[in-house]
Amino acid sequence: MSRQVTWRELRFPGPIPPDAVRACLVGCGGLPGNPLLILEAVATGGRLRWRIGAPSSLSVRQACQQVTLHLPGTIVSPVEGTWPPVETAQIGAQVRISRTRLLPLGDLDPDAVTRGLLGALALAGQGESLHYQLLLGARIRPTRPPEAAKPLPRGATERLEQPGFGCLVRLAATAAHDGRARILVRQVAASLKGLEAPGVAVTVRRCAVTALARVSLPLWWPLWISASDLVPLTAWPVADDPKAELAGLPPRHPKLLPPTAAHPTEGLDIGRAVAVSMERRIAQPVGDTLQHRHVLGPSGVGNSTWVGYAALQDILAGRCVVVIDPKRDLVTELLARIPADRLDDVVVLDPASRTPLGVNPLAGADPDLAADSIVAVFHSLYGDGLGPRSTDILHAAVLTLARRGDASLAMVPLLLTNPGFRRSLVGRAHKEDPLGVGSFWAWFDSLSSGEQDMVTRPLLNKLRPIMLRPSLRGVFGQRRPAISVEQILAERKILLVELRKDQIGPEAAGLIGSHVVAHLWRAILGRLSLPAEQRHPFMVYIDEVQDYLRLPGSLADALAQARGLGVSVTAAHQHLGQLGRLDADLEANTATKLFFRLSPGDGRHLASAVGAGQLTADDFTLQPDHQLYARLLVNGRLLPWVSVATQPLPPPLHDPAQVQARSEAHYGRALDDVEADLLSLADATAREGSTEHPDEATPRTGFGRRRPSAPSRPSAEPHPVTQKRGRI
Repeated sequence: MSRQVTWRELRFPGPIPPDAVRACLVGCGGLPGNPLLILEAVATGGRLRWRIGAPSSLSVRQACQQVTLHLPGTIVSPVEGTWPPVETAQIGAQVRISRTRLLPLGDLDPDAVTRGLLGALALAGQGESLHYQLLLGARIRPTRPPEAAKPLPRGATERLEQPGFGCLVRLAATAAHDGRARILVRQVAASLKGLEAPGVAVTVRRCAVTALARVSLPLWWPLWISASDLVPLTAWPVADDPKAELAGLPPRHPKLLPPTAAHPTEGLDIGRAVAVSMERRIAQPVGDTLQHRHVLGPSGVGNSTWVGYAALQDILAGRCVVVIDPKRDLVTELLARIPADRLDDVVVLDPASRTPLGVNPLAGADPDLAADSIVAVFHSLYGDGLGPRSTDILHAAVLTLARRGDASLAMVPLLLTNPGFRRSLVGRAHKEDPLGVGSFWAWFDSLSSGEQDMVTRPLLNKLRPIMLRPSLRGVFGQRRPAISVEQILAERKILLVELRKDQIGPEAAGLIGSHVVAHLWRAILGRLSLPAEQRHPFMVYIDEVQDYLRLPGSLADALAQARGLGVSVTAAHQHLGQLGRLDADLEANTATKLFFRLSPGDGRHLASAVGAGQLTADDFTLQPDHQLYARLLVNGRLLPWVSVATQPLPPPLHDPAQVQARSEAHYGRALDDVEADLLSLADATAREGSTEHPDEATPRTGFGRRRPSAPSRPSAEPHPVTQKRGRI
């Protein structure tokens, strides 16, 4: 008759000291009702797993409490369905140790017996299995040593004063053939020969495999043994040295950290706990993501998959989502999985498209804020290459265009080089702001043509890529994009930005991504006018965050302000060296940390900075792909680190190219139309300038070239990205 057993798997943190195992066994011996306890070790493919069982869930829970009490760091979890079945074993055997209770087992220390036993069990290769089963039945109560004329055997007094058990050890083996199974069993039996001593013999005899499967009880217990002598028979990884290398143990690193009871299972899905049953979800409330998340890991470890999985959850929940992807793989994966009811919410920005979405950084309710934002982006991109004079000229130019109301960033070169176009705007500036941009243009127009060329040339070197690259002209040349960033936020759209850095170049990708993020920030600040209850969660995911998070003022202040405005920022990048000055701000203002496998340098730094004694550098650097350490903010409280396995994306639903084409049909504009608009604007002002000012024989078009009556001398000034130069 099969005995019903409730099992729990034990995952030991590493070698455990013999005294702790003895204390655990003593504790188990005192459980109410003296329940039967079953300790099993199963080896397959050279690895060992352990479990503990009892006839009732209450008894096994009480036994597990003793295990976790005396063996800290041991993880107890429900047994997974992948546990090798013993019913298929070919050979069963029972170990017998002939002795009297007063006789000690062999003098060999528990470490040596354990090493031999675990080594023999670990000989089970791929497709083979070895089961080691120890039954702990009737209890032995401590007694006083009997008075005897002869001296008692050495250690007998100590053993009599200890609690103990009536025990039974069984073995079972599965292999390709019976001969191999017998060899595996004999090797385990041979490893126990170290327990032999005068008057103590270890023998093995065959038994039915069903005895192990049914956990059959013997008519009488063949072995009565004290807790101390029982330690090596547990087949647990016992060793005095915590760094001892024992066969069959999983690698010491990366350490598997279990979830606590405080780790939620409801909310945004982070992944599955690695240290317990993989059915145990690890989640986070949406509100806690507003304290922002930091995702760190090099390319290829699964970080982009996790970002896509997290963003897809927000999309399915109907939230406003923005994803900045420096390449295009992440956006492509998301486009293929957009639910049908949100297809019309998708807005794709692809600078390589012939019908791109327009981005107009000059647009917005506050022209001054738009101008400050644009200048901050250029200054962040070019650093000292954008000197005080160039900054002054750029600020005046973009502020003048922003106040016009129907201008684009691509018109800045036109404003600086085309007198006819400039006159159409400067007159208005003189009237509306004579002390501000009006005075600037008065100074600028007082310069000769050569002087204007000299002061604008350094700035035009940085603006010219906007006009030279069709991808940038198509994005920044649209004066009235079909949809604004403010609309995307208000209408809870899904903005997917694929920057194609490898196709259009890192400089162009950085320019587009930075302006998109800066414009998003201005739209976010517009939520200040909304009551707090109307600020729906707005989820922003930025991959390679160091290249695109360029905001006016302090990043720390921006992230802190974003929390109150209902904005969650998930910042992802590959290594800490990329962050530069952003490092401290990002560390201090992203409460949730999600770290994949790291480089040795990052591992050492983070182990000392945020490891909290739980994690070492080896833990961070030895994680497998698609596994991470997570420190989550939950209900305003930071939880301990937990090991998490990421989830794969669900199967695709659509052809991503068709979803993108649908988006561009709604919100894109043909590149030819954008260029025609810019050319018509330049030609119209050029004709106007030629008619009204005949002395202007060679008016400029604003696209970095003059009309061909007088050849212009190309600038010899090196680009600031390739060579530092003096500030102008």
